Amino acid sequence: MKRLLFISLALVVFITLGFYFFKPSSPNTQPLKQSDVKEEIKGDAQPEYQRQNISFLKFISSENCMYSLSSQEIEKLRSLNINGIRICPLYSLGTGGSLREDVPEFVIINLIKQAHKAGFAVFLEVNAGGKPAENGEPEYRYDDIEDVNKLYNIALHWAELAEREKVEFFSPLNEPDIMFLDNSLVEEWINKSQNLKHVFSGNLVLKLADIGPENIKNIENYDYLAFDIMWGDNRYEELKTHLDLAIEKGSRIKKKYNLKGFFFGELGTERARVDKSIQTEIFRTIFERTWNKVDGYCFLGWSNLEFRFKDNDNAKEVIREWYAKL
Repeated sequence: MKRLLFISLALVVFITLGFYFFKPSSPNTQPLKQSDVKEEIKGDAQPEYQRQNISFLKFISSENCMYSLSSQEIEKLRSLNINGIRICPLYSLGTGGSLREDVPEFVIINLIKQAHKAGFAVFLEVNAGGKPAENGEPEYRYDDIEDVNKLYNIALHWAELAEREKVEFFSPLNEPDIMFLDNSLVEEWINKSQNLKHVFSGNLVLKLADIGPENIKNIENYDYLAFDIMWGDNRYEELKTHLDLAIEKGSRIKKKYNLKGFFFGELGTERARVDKSIQTEIFRTIFERTWNKVDGYCFLGWSNLEFRFKDNDNAKEVIREWYAKL
């Protein structure tokens, strides 16, 4: 019995020592050094995005953030010869006058990152007006100094985010001249929103409905002025006259305040009021009348909603041809 126990113990020792001395070697048995880990991370990391220096805007805009920015959509956008897109965080009035975020923040951030990855510059603009009425006025309008403060806090949040994401253009609020019911509130907003230059180092944009209020003043801390022109019929001569007025006013203000530029922040036509052929001719008229007189364009309607041009091949061809000139 003792002899059997001795043989068993000897066998266990032999197997254990054999495994220790004769186990197969592994090619990576040495622990990784910290420098090795850094090299691996460095090799896998994406290069940090650098803000683009855009001197002429060749932009389009969706409605309600209706981009997928799939590879197929990116190729369609590139075919228009654009160099950027407009993206809008959307807000609406909730109960008790609170402002409700209609599109989750992570969706906006993801769109910004996808656009930059595709090589597009980004024009980020806060929109708190809701759906426009038939007369063009926003669904929500504001009439108190507290509204200015609430909207400013939202704009400040997005300005900080725009700085982190290296957004190229930022408008703190879409069309403040019609968002506020009192001119004194419009002036208060314009003055207050310029403080965002301390937060955002890209191009700060004052973007106004049509050609803005009669007097546009004290905007020296903005970088760009933008007008939104919407046209809904085939009165092309009247359109030309209106565009001339916009060019004269915008250029004069640009010169007075030594702004970097003046551009059309939204250009659109409601398809409930015009057919595809009129929409195409409106786009062509805009280009022919204003080319070399502004610092860029942003056509509204990369969507399936009321300002859509996405389904109008001739209108897209007009954009494609003119954007190819620069």
